[in-house]
Amino acid sequence: MASVGKLLVGFSGGETSGFMAQWLKRHKSDKYEMIFVFANTGQENEKTLEFVDKCDRHFGLNVIWVEAVIHQGTGNGTRAKIVTFETANRNGEPFEAHIQKYGIPNMENLACTRELKTNAMKAYARSIGWNRKDYEIAIGIRVDEIDRMNSR
Repeated sequence: MASVGKLLVGFSGGETSGFMAQWLKRHKSDKYEMIFVFANTGQENEKTLEFVDKCDRHFGLNVIWVEAVIHQGTGNGTRAKIVTFETANRNGEPFEAHIQKYGIPNMENLACTRELKTNAMKAYARSIGWNRKDYEIAIGIRVDEIDRMNSR
């Protein structure tokens, strides 16, 4: 059966996300053309980076590693650059660039996930010709994170 849709799978680096990624690949590859994307903030724990790399190799996910490119001026949205496990930033530069433009993330300023994760993944999808209205997004949310879920 040919793919009937496109699915961007956001791999956060957590166990729930890893389970979801391998499950989707195993059970839904006939229904979706999938890309698995990990957005590195530069502040991830090294064990998280190692887990993403191990899952990628073990399950054959072909994870695309991206980092947000934050433009400091107005009118320039977040872009993404492709990195690898080896070249992923471990010194916080993407996070620092975010703070420079948007301030320190907190409960009143929730731009961090939007810019460093969501928008970076969407920017990558655009760069390969995926139009936002033509694909769905899958993210793993733990049962204790249900309050973080967006109704859309």
